[in-house]
Amino acid sequence: MSLDAESQEDELLALASIYEESFTSIEAEAEAEVDGSSTTHGGVLIIHLDLPPDFTLLSRPTKNTGEAIEERHQVEYLPPIHLHFTFPTTYPSQHPPCFTLSCKWLNRTQLTQLCQKLDSLWKENEGCVITFTWAQFLKEEAMDFLDLTDTLDLDTIKPIRITYGPSHACGLVADVNQEHSGAVYSPSGEKCDTSNNSCSDSDGATVGTNSTLTRQNSQNYDKRAIQDIGPKTNLLNLLRDYNEEIRKKVFKSRVFECKVCFMEKLGANCLEFWPCHHVYCKECMASFFSVQISEGNIKFLKCPEDKCDSEANPKQVQEVVSADLYNRWDEMLLNSTLSSLGDIQPCPRLHCQYPVTIEEGQGQCPSCKFVFCGICRFGWHGIEPCRLKHSESKKIMEIYINGTEDQKKLLEDQYGKKYLCSLRDEYLSLNYLEENSKRCPKCRAKIEKVDGCNKMTCQQCSIYFCWLCMAILNVGNPYNHYNDRNSPCYNQLFLGADEDDMDMWGFDDDDDVDDGDYHDYEDDVE
Repeated sequence: MSLDAESQEDELLALASIYEESFTSIEAEAEAEVDGSSTTHGGVLIIHLDLPPDFTLLSRPTKNTGEAIEERHQVEYLPPIHLHFTFPTTYPSQHPPCFTLSCKWLNRTQLTQLCQKLDSLWKENEGCVITFTWAQFLKEEAMDFLDLTDTLDLDTIKPIRITYGPSHACGLVADVNQEHSGAVYSPSGEKCDTSNNSCSDSDGATVGTNSTLTRQNSQNYDKRAIQDIGPKTNLLNLLRDYNEEIRKKVFKSRVFECKVCFMEKLGANCLEFWPCHHVYCKECMASFFSVQISEGNIKFLKCPEDKCDSEANPKQVQEVVSADLYNRWDEMLLNSTLSSLGDIQPCPRLHCQYPVTIEEGQGQCPSCKFVFCGICRFGWHGIEPCRLKHSESKKIMEIYINGTEDQKKLLEDQYGKKYLCSLRDEYLSLNYLEENSKRCPKCRAKIEKVDGCNKMTCQQCSIYFCWLCMAILNVGNPYNHYNDRNSPCYNQLFLGADEDDMDMWGFDDDDDVDDGDYHDYEDDVE
């Protein structure tokens, strides 16, 4: 084994030991045996950058009026930079690793600057292993190098579509056929000048450390710089979701001391108040919340810290108390809020429930940004009429059918006459079926009895059943059910019958009702 090959193997082992899950060797995926040459080594490093304190995302969304508004969102974590690299056979003695840099929140200009900085670090350490030095620079110094000290302006990050030749997973690859010449090629197959790590395309344009970068000339971006987002990606939402996901994961894995019981608990068993960041165990908060709700102190589910006004959100309350207690608290809070402020409603989303001010029939939740109708509480539908929830339709229909003309007119203006008429027809049909039909005891089909005896036949599943007690009857002798003295229907039919019933069935006053009499009566009727 050559000294270069031994150095490469040692470096990969060191990276795997230091970065563990953040490093993946691609040796098995990047085999390139040509004329019996050895396997090409390489890997992927996932590098999470250390953000400065109070780092913010700056965006300028445009309102419907065309006016741009400035919004700032503080984050603790951003998606990582991916460093893909392969080792030429002459690394580290003669040539640097071939690499690409990809990131979701850096533009191509910034990624190109980082590529150039990695090239300069190699020149300073030529002949030595370099990937760990690169990784440390990206993790600890990249933010200062790019002058991202406290704010990331998202408006400067615009995806640029640049098409090169056939791509390679690790950017530049060494020509193993020309090991002694040290030739290095770009992903599109063009030969690269390894003296300055720059590449020339078919038009002669140079891309690398000595290239001049301009936004107008896209071919001057370093081919190793990859902006890993689509052209229509909502970058603000992507970064906020990532920050929240990692923040929760980190919180659950840490250990905190509860400020009530003073015991150390894992974050997964704790509750964090916002924005004060005070942490308590869920067991203590469950007892505290339960007492407050039981005593009717619905607005006192706050952080127990002295002089702290941070309140628990509905999702946190739901996590620690029973379902019955939560429903009680939710109902009391809603009634209290709506009775005092008629233009305030809770957000319709169950996981949010944040109080929202209704203006001109429209509400926008300041927490989850959901825009909804203040009347029907569905998503905002503009000038289209409201649609009723299933739970409310019966109540509205009773008002529409039995109410005054003014009430009907008000409902038609709110929901639309055509919609209410179709809902009314459905409501009346359901009411009729509920009052005049029963369900088959086997297939549950609704059946209406118009006339005839109490032995019914289901037209859907063809079984016989009793209309009085809904028992399924014997197929061979269905009338035996009515002649059986132990049957509840026997007592109901004969023992409680009056003189008119007996006359209708053809019995004299002195006749005894024997077995088979109801059967004979049914035969006569049929």
